[in-house]
Amino acid sequence: MKTRFSGILAGQIILLVMVCAISGFVALTTFGAVGGVSIAAAPESTFKLFAPMLCDKGTEMQYREERYSYHRPGESTPFVECVAPDGTVVKDVTGTAIMVSLAGSFLACFLPLFVPGALLAFIIPPILLRKKNKTPDIIG
Repeated sequence: MKTRFSGILAGQIILLVMVCAISGFVALTTFGAVGGVSIAAAPESTFKLFAPMLCDKGTEMQYREERYSYHRPGESTPFVECVAPDGTVVKDVTGTAIMVSLAGSFLACFLPLFVPGALLAFIIPPILLRKKNKTPDIIG
């Protein structure tokens, strides 16, 4: 009984590590594209998702772009700032907002792969060991 339990536990740990490695690799190769496209396509709504984490209570997040070139298409720089109710800028959180958005997109790529894989990692080893024990021993 003790060897069966340790075999199940070892199988679950091995499968869990494999699922974590595969999910992490897939998430690392895709989160930049997912996060980058979401920031480029809809920057204000993407940053507003994380406003409660970025700005202090009583301040509001404001997104703006400054255009530095008068030629088409031109260059622009995004600014994400926490603004007080009187209109003064409390702090600039542009870099933090980009990092938090990319971390959120990493989790959005990682968790849908990891959670079902982890559940399977806990379910499969007992099934395999149960089938192994039911095979009859043939001594020839």
